[in-house]
Amino acid sequence: MANLKWLIIGVLVLLGVYFVMQSQQSGYTTQTDRVFPEETDGVSKLVFEKGGETLTLTKQDTAWSIVGHDTLVVKADRIKSFFDQAFGVERETLMTQKADNWSKYSVDDALGAHVRVYDAADKLLTHAVFGQSTSDWSRNYVRVGDGPEVYLTNMSVIHQLNTLPTYWGAKPPAPKPVVMDSVGVGGE
Repeated sequence: MANLKWLIIGVLVLLGVYFVMQSQQSGYTTQTDRVFPEETDGVSKLVFEKGGETLTLTKQDTAWSIVGHDTLVVKADRIKSFFDQAFGVERETLMTQKADNWSKYSVDDALGAHVRVYDAADKLLTHAVFGQSTSDWSRNYVRVGDGPEVYLTNMSVIHQLNTLPTYWGAKPPAPKPVVMDSVGVGGE
């Protein structure tokens, strides 16, 4: 009977140690934590910054425009793709909690690709800085807001964080010339 009591105590201690170890390990990952807001309808401004270049997209009613580039029309497929793909990116694995390591992951202010998302009241919803993973090109590193944490993402979206106006916009098609034929002009 005494042996059974010690066996039960031993199993309970092992289970306790197991649960403590699991909770410590879960500190290294997040459970599919989104980088951007889930709802995109309230987004009215996107600011991209990389390598000293900045590009701003603004939404008026339902139409997007590129600030400072009146001659370009925003490509609807680019905006749709950005919201469908980039807004689905999630943080997965914690890589570091030290701001001193940001340059190692290309998410410091100089090397990172910044994205700022604003609502209609010009309130900052999200500021994320992405860096390319050197070991897995299908993922990125990301830090969000003011926190020092850097995470590995579930997919790569850095190619969509472009500051070139021609990536986001194109010249509108030239109007078709009106061809007037002489039949039916002026009566019959």
